[in-house]
Amino acid sequence: MRRPQLVLKQSTGWFAAGWQFAQALEELSDPTFKLYVWLCLRADRHTGQLRSTMPEITTALKKPEAWVESAIGELAERGVCLRRGPELLEIADRYWPYERASRPTESSEYAGEVRRMLQVPACVRCSFSAADERLAQDLDRQGVSLEHLQRAIWLGCARKYVALLNGQSSTPITSLRYFMGVVEEVRQTQTPETYWEHVRSKAARLERERQERRRIPVAAQS
Repeated sequence: MRRPQLVLKQSTGWFAAGWQFAQALEELSDPTFKLYVWLCLRADRHTGQLRSTMPEITTALKKPEAWVESAIGELAERGVCLRRGPELLEIADRYWPYERASRPTESSEYAGEVRRMLQVPACVRCSFSAADERLAQDLDRQGVSLEHLQRAIWLGCARKYVALLNGQSSTPITSLRYFMGVVEEVRQTQTPETYWEHVRSKAARLERERQERRRIPVAAQS
């Protein structure tokens, strides 16, 4: 016998809880998953965004501010939720089941930040082509935070400097795509902020060493 068609008791106000929900359930701690569910149920379906103040969230969830801050921090650290402003949160594409309205202005701002990041390291010679800009916009849509991308650039550059100093490489980094594998590595790594400060410091030290070595005449090295 054919099973009867499922009918919603209420046609509005519900949320499509699919595999994204199941993935978040496995990856997030219980308190953070509760906040994720609360955000999903209240976020705009077209944008995945919710504007809410800290007092509003603490009152709604009946939790202290420190609890909410910790949960928001975990959401951001795991790339589940992005902070678009002091009171604006956005569920990342990977954890949002709806097609969202385009955000050309924000994507352009994100790409601009990526361009500026790539202009800093001496081992990067990236003209930031149209392909690089499209890749940056893809990262934005995937919910890769600028913080994670910055960490990936530090780590990728530190490894590049090691290769340059050891004679294993002689060419600079010329594309944002060079860092894509490192981005995924960073997103999956749970390490304290102090570790990334160490990576940043190490990349800067290796850059100085590389620049100093290049100033020394070849005859003086022999």
